[in-house]
Formats: sequence, C-alpha cells, structure tokens
Amino acid sequence: MKTMSMSILVGFLALSVVGCYGKGSLEGSQAEVVKVEGRRFEVRVTPTGTPDEYRILIVRATLVINPDPELEMARAQEVAGRYMMQTCKGKAYREILSGLEGGLNYRGIFQCV
Repeated sequence: MKTMSMSILVGFLALSVVGCYGKGSLEGSQAEVVKVEGRRFEVRVTPTGTPDEYRILIVRATLVINPDPELEMARAQEVAGRYMMQTCKGKAYREILSGLEGGLNYRGIFQCV
C-alpha cells in the first residue's frame, strides 16, 4: 500500500514539474492555434508601434520531453513564415530578430516591406 501511494505521489509530482514552463504572451494579442506535423502551436502577432513592424510569438501547445532545438526552430520558422506572409497581406517581409526561448518558444520581430 505504501509503495503504491508513493508511486502515485511521484507520478503526480513529475507531471506537475513537466507542465511548469513559461508559455509567454504578447500584450494586446490573441492566440491562434495551428498544427504542423501533428503538433499544435499557439501563434500571437502584434504591432510594435513602428509602421509595418510586428512582434510574433509561437508557443508549442503540446507537451515536449527533451526537445530538439534545431527541429523546434525549423517547425517554428515554418509557422512564422505563414503568419508573416498573412500579416503582410502577401507583400515581402524581413525578419529583424528571431530565436528560440528555452528551446521551445519562438520570438521574433519582422517588418513588411
């Protein structure tokens, strides 16, 4: 009985720790969920205050254990490209700054040109 109780407690604590990572947010934005390769992402886009310049945040909405940063970056860039094109209404865009936070969350600033 003690072993079973201890196993349940350890399992609960492990799940609690796994679920504790910063999701991130962009003030004044709403999350839109998109799937890439069967994985869900929350995408947020908001203006920076400079004309035709935007911030983008892409957060994995599915649990990831031991993520591969290169693969996560490639997936996030695929999602980012779609939303940058959509935000710029088909016009060209350029990324000013981009990168992964904590190996999972993609943040960037882009400009429609």
